[in-house]
Amino acid sequence: MKTKKSFVKWQDKTVLVTGATGFVGPYLVKELLRKEARIRVLIMDSVGNLSGLENQITFERGNILYQNSLKNSMNDVDVVFHLAGISNVNYALNHPKETFNTNATGTLNLLEEARQKEVEKFVYISSSHVYGVPKYLPMDELHPINPHEPYAASKAAAEMLVNTYALNYGLKTTIIRPFNMYGTGQSEGFIIPSIIKQANEKVTVDVGNITPTRDFLYITDAINGILTIAESGSGTYNIGSGSETSIKEVVETVIDIINPAKKYVSIQSRQRPEATDIPRMCADVSKLKKLGWSPTIGLRDGLMKTIKATGG
Repeated sequence: MKTKKSFVKWQDKTVLVTGATGFVGPYLVKELLRKEARIRVLIMDSVGNLSGLENQITFERGNILYQNSLKNSMNDVDVVFHLAGISNVNYALNHPKETFNTNATGTLNLLEEARQKEVEKFVYISSSHVYGVPKYLPMDELHPINPHEPYAASKAAAEMLVNTYALNYGLKTTIIRPFNMYGTGQSEGFIIPSIIKQANEKVTVDVGNITPTRDFLYITDAINGILTIAESGSGTYNIGSGSETSIKEVVETVIDIINPAKKYVSIQSRQRPEATDIPRMCADVSKLKKLGWSPTIGLRDGLMKTIKATGG
């Protein structure tokens, strides 16, 4: 299938990226630079993972919790990629109010500034966690929303705000629901980098519940999907591999790549509460595939790339 012709010529666009110093942000910024977009990033303090790009992008100081700090950053911006937020489920469980303020109120502040500055398109990076426990698999974009923990609830609330701004103010928006993205540079608070680190450094790999399944997508495939949606899509899109993999299989694959003699053990202290954990996840990405996108890197190859880049 041929990709639909993009309405965006990135070399003609000024793009603001929030959350650009995290895991996904630097990959997105670098790809946009390759496409010759003019890049601004919103930061609160250090340039983080964007070190070395200071001469290629514009850094704007601001905090999404305070709309007044966003005004300069949004001047003459064509497209906003909103990635900033609290993304760790366990952290959100312990800090629910901070999570809601950051993820929902912060998004509201950006939307209001985007509305006032007549931004061309607002791309919101949400989460597959908004679906909660699946009623059917794979989950398409019409699957009911049923958040089971504070992180998911904050992302669902932000989605509703995005949709109401599109409906009431004519702001062009799209919502992207990533499943489990992974790759080099991801925090060790997430499952794959945690397993890799332990497999490299410890005698035994400690994990939580190994029976849940997830849909893992390598970061470069995710970035290509995000840009495809930004260029050609409207409404809400899942982004994932379309394949369901158990945590057990991920652990065993990482160990097999690094050192097959390693052992792993499931321990209670690493398991999430049953009320908040999601037993199975798998994305229906047929809507995104209609735009011409497909994943290109399988799980084992993606894990090998990640392990190699981290010195494993």
